[in-house]
Amino acid sequence: MEKTARGKTQDLKLKTRKFKRGLYLISLTGLLLIPLFFVLCSPPKSVAQFIRSFTTIPPRLEIAVKPGEFVEQTVKFRNESDSAVSMIALPQDFIVMDTKGTPIFVSEAVSGRWAAASWMSLKPDRFSLGPKQSIVVELKANIPEDALPGGHYAGILFQPAEVTLPGGMMAGTEAGMGIVQTVGTLVYFNVAGPITERAIVKLFDVPFLQEFGPITFNTEILNNSDIHIQPQGEIKVTNMLGRLSTTLPLDERNIFPNAIFAYTNTWEAKYLLGRYRADLLTTYGSTGQVLQATAYFWVFPVKIALVVLLAVVIIILIIVLIVKKKKEEKLEEEIEELEEEVEEAKEKSK
Repeated sequence: MEKTARGKTQDLKLKTRKFKRGLYLISLTGLLLIPLFFVLCSPPKSVAQFIRSFTTIPPRLEIAVKPGEFVEQTVKFRNESDSAVSMIALPQDFIVMDTKGTPIFVSEAVSGRWAAASWMSLKPDRFSLGPKQSIVVELKANIPEDALPGGHYAGILFQPAEVTLPGGMMAGTEAGMGIVQTVGTLVYFNVAGPITERAIVKLFDVPFLQEFGPITFNTEILNNSDIHIQPQGEIKVTNMLGRLSTTLPLDERNIFPNAIFAYTNTWEAKYLLGRYRADLLTTYGSTGQVLQATAYFWVFPVKIALVVLLAVVIIILIIVLIVKKKKEEKLEEEIEELEEEVEEAKEKSK
């Protein structure tokens, strides 16, 4: 009995030690995880919010020139951020590849016939500005004697020479990330001489059938000219009676040579019915050349019409069944009357 009691006591002590040891390990793990939790959940350092922005005035320069001419213009650059910046200004050719007129800056070899960056020089081409300060940059351009008539295009790019973030860190490094804007002014040189101005409507599209509005019109104009164009026009929509329903103006946007611009116009009306005609009419170029296109479309609530038609068919069927039922009842009554008359006649004949 005594040995048994001692064994039970030892087992109890062993279990108590194991429990205390487990509790200790759990407490130690918790103490180690708490600092890690605060590190993971702490907000990012303020340096990640660093933003540097600039503006240029004007955003676009359009200059009429002659071969062999020398021209001068100015561009104003402003540092909109709250910190000082060192900048580089450089001429750069650009082309347009998408249907929204977005300039892509490229080398002269890519720009080819439309290049103009090599004509330009900037002064100063390097400078430093404090917060909210501005500077005027001089643009000088020597137009070559053999410059082809038409449009030639380049941009004045302003980009940071180096960007130092608060605390002495560099933007883009692992320790300090920032957003730094690169801005520029687009420069259009219109060289005098005989040029070709030609454009076509590549697409004028509207969904052929819709149940309700709004109605979206998609237009694409291809510029095959030697110079950029800016079509001005509108889309007129008339109903099946020939009455004007709405007029939608086209955005006045530059279309660069060999480029397509895509316009989107929306007629916001919702409840429409019938066949409509859409007429695109625009003018472009120095002589007011005309572009035209026509599209037809229907607006008809097909689903509602099917529901109404089904309801009408059901009502007609019900009416037909009721009429048929009444005719059958009337016919049965007539048959019963005839049978009664026959029976009466038989009785009389007896």
